[in-house]
Amino acid sequence: MRYFILGLLAISTANVFAQILEPAQWNYRLSEQSVSPGDELELIFEVVLDDRWYVYATDFVPTEKFGPVPTKFELEPHPTYELVGEVVSLQSKEKTNDLLGLTFRYMGESPAIFKQKVKILSKNPVIKGHYEYQVCTLVDGKCIPGDDEFVFNVEVVE
Repeated sequence: MRYFILGLLAISTANVFAQILEPAQWNYRLSEQSVSPGDELELIFEVVLDDRWYVYATDFVPTEKFGPVPTKFELEPHPTYELVGEVVSLQSKEKTNDLLGLTFRYMGESPAIFKQKVKILSKNPVIKGHYEYQVCTLVDGKCIPGDDEFVFNVEVVE
């Protein structure tokens, strides 16, 4: 009997770990691999989404109490580069939830793409930071938050 109970416990534990959803896979790259001081380049973040999932854009103001959470990028300041403008959500769409009285922007085409322009000021730029996001499914409205860190290695030639 003891072995039977241990077996059931092992199977149920395996099922819990097997059900972790990861509907968004993040990749990032540079628009240019080699630049000179004074050049601008784009940091490109791609989100490959599972079918019928979407990620919230960066270009809407969230409510304070409830509702969708926009994707947020934070780059650590460093004297070797400067930001040019804001992070841009490419091809975001607007949607209104009449029940909640909210309007928000999202990206449902895979891959969803975000871009941030930076100006390189000197050799050996240190471009790193983190992002936070929320993905939701069209099937049952389930939402999953996520976050991660990034580091860009830029080759600067003089």
